[in-house]
Amino acid sequence: MSFHSIECMSWFQLFGLPESFIIDLDALEKAYVLAQKRIHPDRWTGVSFKTAEQFSAHINKVYAALKDPRKRGEYMLKCVNFWPISSFPKIMQEIFSLKMNSDPQAVHILYQESLIKFDKFLKEKDFFQAQKAYLYICYLGK
Repeated sequence: MSFHSIECMSWFQLFGLPESFIIDLDALEKAYVLAQKRIHPDRWTGVSFKTAEQFSAHINKVYAALKDPRKRGEYMLKCVNFWPISSFPKIMQEIFSLKMNSDPQAVHILYQESLIKFDKFLKEKDFFQAQKAYLYICYLGK
């Protein structure tokens, strides 16, 4: 296996996870530990230390990104060629108004709803609506 072949895998394939925005973070962590064991430099004969380091760095980068809903969403929108995000000035006004005028609990509930909507829109292949939900995720999240 070459670094290029690992780098070309989808982030979800790399960890053996279903390709879904809503992921089981415990399963991700277990898959990460297993992946790090598989690519540990001591397990590779005939592969340079630099290549083994590249494997490890790539797995670390992907793991960190998959844990973060914003980075995971960005990746998924890029995979379907709906990146960069379109400009939605009305949505941005609404988001900033919500943050300024709503209690933190209401904002958190809207954030959680946005995560679910983003996943739903991706599954329905409604990428335009997914972009809108992504903005809520980005600006309402912590």
